[in-house]
Amino acid sequence: MKPLKTDKIKSSLVKKGFSAGNGDHKYYTLYCNGKKTQIFTKVSHGKPEVGEPLLGMMARQVRLSKDQFADLINCPLSKEEYMQMMKDQGYVKEG
Repeated sequence: MKPLKTDKIKSSLVKKGFSAGNGDHKYYTLYCNGKKTQIFTKVSHGKPEVGEPLLGMMARQVRLSKDQFADLINCPLSKEEYMQMMKDQGYVKEG
């Protein structure tokens, strides 16, 4: 997997339902219907790009494969599709 721009990762996560926390490293937590889930990832703001192995770690944190994570960031995987995947896998509850 080729490196992804940190700013693109951050903006894409927000568009897909994640909310950023504060601190040295930004924690992005997934919210579903206004409720906080246990799905989160950490994005360092010290580097302009994120490469391996961090992309793999971030993918695992958001319960996706590396290819699915790239699709989430690059937009082939929509917010609705991602939420449905998380519901189907039992990570996010309906309602």
